[in-house]
Amino acid sequence: MEQDISSRQIAVYLHIPFCLTHCGYCTFFSVHYSKSSLELYLQYLHKEIDLFFQYHPDLAYAKSIYFGGGTPSLLRAEDIAELCAHFNFAEEAEITLEINPLQITKNYLSALKNTPVNRLSIGIQSMDNEELNLLDRKHKAEQIKDKIELCRQFGFNNISFDLIYGLPGSSLKKLKDNLIQFLYVKPEHISCYLLTLDSDTPLAAKIKKGKVPPLPADSLLAEEYELICSELNRAGYEQYEISNFCLPGKQSKHNLCYWKSMPYLGLGASASGFLPPYRYTNPSNLYDYYDHVEKGLIMPEAESCSSKQMIADFIMMGLRLTEGIDLNELKNHFNYDLEEDKGLQLEKLYSLGMIEKNGSYLSLSTKALFVSNTIIGELI
Repeated sequence: MEQDISSRQIAVYLHIPFCLTHCGYCTFFSVHYSKSSLELYLQYLHKEIDLFFQYHPDLAYAKSIYFGGGTPSLLRAEDIAELCAHFNFAEEAEITLEINPLQITKNYLSALKNTPVNRLSIGIQSMDNEELNLLDRKHKAEQIKDKIELCRQFGFNNISFDLIYGLPGSSLKKLKDNLIQFLYVKPEHISCYLLTLDSDTPLAAKIKKGKVPPLPADSLLAEEYELICSELNRAGYEQYEISNFCLPGKQSKHNLCYWKSMPYLGLGASASGFLPPYRYTNPSNLYDYYDHVEKGLIMPEAESCSSKQMIADFIMMGLRLTEGIDLNELKNHFNYDLEEDKGLQLEKLYSLGMIEKNGSYLSLSTKALFVSNTIIGELI
């Protein structure tokens, strides 16, 4: 490996693909839940972890663990504890569980307190029942306040909410009402995602058939994004990434590893990982995933990234952060001078007010954040 994994702890992602129902907008790999299918999946997940430890023993040292899905809160607390037990991590390590609001109960939270989980990422999506129905979410907006109070009672004091904006039929008023209700319960972190639909999703089909309104125009989406940024900033949230906001000191440590191009271990069907110089994605099919594990194969069809690809990834991911990228780190780590190589492009972007420089850090300007893909594309 070109990068010594043992020099730093690894970020660990575990994909739990099971769902009770499938949401009409979702494109993540998921399958229908049954107790027996989950039990079988866990057997293979434990085997895959052991295979990676054989490959490189230092992968057992975790700086963060993230249970994503799917619906990872379908795991029993004992399942979560057993998976975490594979890894060595500090007491202050961030251990996140994505949780469906419907599964926030006294019994589940009580059991969860006996695991290392110390951060909850809750798929709220909206505080408007019409929008929740449109998204095929089964919880109700009026349940959320009591659910969060219950989390607080059990000592969960690092909570993240997901908000989806740009929904069919959305308006600035609806969005502002959503934000008011989100802020009322004061989560430590809010991730705001613009709804993007693959053509084969059920919600896209409903739009095509005229059963629900079309997606909003780009001009309204830009206004919605501006409203989110201004309202959350006014409420004391720091925008540290294009779509992510937090109270001081509550950034997602796990996701920062992605944005800073640090190594991460992806475990489970469809999970992706980056163990420099290798990037890999596990099969998005349970039987193929089981077959690979059974044969002792890890990192199927791994791509050995060239220096050019890793430089592009560093720039693309790092410019999503509001602090931007450290040009000195780019030079020291990759022997690459962005200002020398992309001088004309940078000059144009400076003149348009799309990028800024603070010391050795290059970042997108505030007005460039909503059109970030276009700006970043100029530099890679």
